[in-house]
Amino acid sequence: MDGIGILGLGIGLGLLIYLSFKGWSMIPTSIAASLAVIITNRMNLWEAFSVSYASSMKNYAGTYLLLFFLGTVFGGLMGESGAAKSIAVKLLNTLGSGKGLLIVVLVSGILSYGGINLFVLLFTIYPIALVLFNNENIPKRLFPAAMLLGSATFSMVGLPGSPAIQNLIPCAVLGTNAYAAPLNGTLVSIVMFALGMVFLVRQQKRLAAAGIGFVPGSRDDLSKIRISENDELPHWALSMLPMAVLILFIFFTRNTLDTVYAVNIALSIGIAMVLCLFWKRIKNPLNSINESAQNSITALLNTSVIVGFGGVVQASSGFASVVEFALSMAMSPLISASLATGIVSAATGSCSGGLQIFLDSLEPKYIELCRAAGIPLEILHRVICLAGAGLDTLPHSGGFITAIVYTQLTAKESYKYVFFTNIVVTSIGCVVSILLFMALGII
Repeated sequence: MDGIGILGLGIGLGLLIYLSFKGWSMIPTSIAASLAVIITNRMNLWEAFSVSYASSMKNYAGTYLLLFFLGTVFGGLMGESGAAKSIAVKLLNTLGSGKGLLIVVLVSGILSYGGINLFVLLFTIYPIALVLFNNENIPKRLFPAAMLLGSATFSMVGLPGSPAIQNLIPCAVLGTNAYAAPLNGTLVSIVMFALGMVFLVRQQKRLAAAGIGFVPGSRDDLSKIRISENDELPHWALSMLPMAVLILFIFFTRNTLDTVYAVNIALSIGIAMVLCLFWKRIKNPLNSINESAQNSITALLNTSVIVGFGGVVQASSGFASVVEFALSMAMSPLISASLATGIVSAATGSCSGGLQIFLDSLEPKYIELCRAAGIPLEILHRVICLAGAGLDTLPHSGGFITAIVYTQLTAKESYKYVFFTNIVVTSIGCVVSILLFMALGII
């Protein structure tokens, strides 16, 4: 085992967290953290940066450039046209005031369970959340936690039938399906949702007591998000139409088109619909599109460089040692599987990455161990999904970085809330899932 290499991974990750909390840009932060890993793992400097770092970064940026651009344009036009405000006002009138956080969590969860990509979800929900948060004076720093609680915990890996890739990866290896351990997953999802909401509401009250409320970013136009009796808004049903078409297109093409390709087409259709329906309400469409293009590049670049750091980590000898250790733990197969998946997901900053690495290393012998111990593969499926999601949202997580850059927040402002809603809550969910099976036999 490469002890120095493993230590280097810890130093690199620690440096990444420290510098991001100190307000450093993601580019120098990712380079400094990568250097720590490269030096301690005795990697070739040029090869590590030109191959591992650059290739991972380029692959990510190339894959998601259109998605980031189209998603940002769609969200920007929904806000500029008043459609997002119209939807927010309808939700407030339906559910009542004081429900801003609950609305964001529920809508995020519904869209996520409907198969909407995390990034598309961010671009779609943020304009609506701005109106809700401004109206109820909710600190914007709680938005990433609320959105990620809804989209990356119970709806992604807890609820049976979730179309999220994280819930589908185990199927091919384990021979299960998306509905694995339905009762267990449903009960765990209820626990995660309740814990997360209690935490968010308490944090809102604590911040209010400290005099901390909604503070808009430089790109947040108060005239577009402030609710007034004099607002002349489009009808809420008409405002929902572009979103509904976008969601339905992705849903009905999920088995026939590549996911990213389908999302790009759906966003293009959504943008065209917003322009056609609300052209007269958008003062300067060209300016809105150009501003969105600039914002999308910033968000994409900041996420891509963190993915580049992840490429360096995965190419290191220390990472290989971490994977080997995680997969060799001698204990109950259910517990060792959850720990192994969690450790690898933490190192990669990705639940899907952790699951794939764990399952690629999973020999038939391991499946036989589960069967010999009387552990159904359905519960193994649910537990490793929860374990991966429980540790994948460290500060170098691509989803978290995108959320804070796009919303003009910092890690220092918002990460402690995300840490609870996505690491603490989901890890508790994993433990509850194991206990429900081991103590009560619930699958």
